[in-house]
Amino acid sequence: MNRMMQISRVGWLAPLLLAAAAWAAGLNAPDQVKNSLRILAYVQNDMASKLPNKRYEMLPHENQEFQEAAVPMLKSVAGEPAEFRARVETQLKKAQAAANQVAEISKSGDAQRISAAVTAVDAALRPLYELFPQELRPVPGQLGSGPGRRGGPPPDLR
Repeated sequence: MNRMMQISRVGWLAPLLLAAAAWAAGLNAPDQVKNSLRILAYVQNDMASKLPNKRYEMLPHENQEFQEAAVPMLKSVAGEPAEFRARVETQLKKAQAAANQVAEISKSGDAQRISAAVTAVDAALRPLYELFPQELRPVPGQLGSGPGRRGGPPPDLR
């Protein structure tokens, strides 16, 4: 009896998950979404790369790039249902606000506060990524520099 109750509890969830997966696979511009997410991740990673060398004066420029990178993200979901588009816009605005904070806090020269602000951009991007299927999300470590990592922007931006 207990096993039957478990199956019936999960049984209603399966059709919803299948419907969500089918819809996600049916994004109008999945390549644009994937590229937009990668660009945002790249710029956030570039912000973080300025911290070890204390290149704080570059962070306002990185913020500007982040704000510019938000435009293609919005365009990539323009043809999606209004509810989904609103969720994307809400999460993107949070990430943009966090990036603006990096630019403002960078003027202080306070390494700890600047580091926390850059981390907040990453944290603000995560819920945005989660709105999309796994195959469209940036792959951790695909961007950046260091042993085993390719540096620079995604290949289609060079």
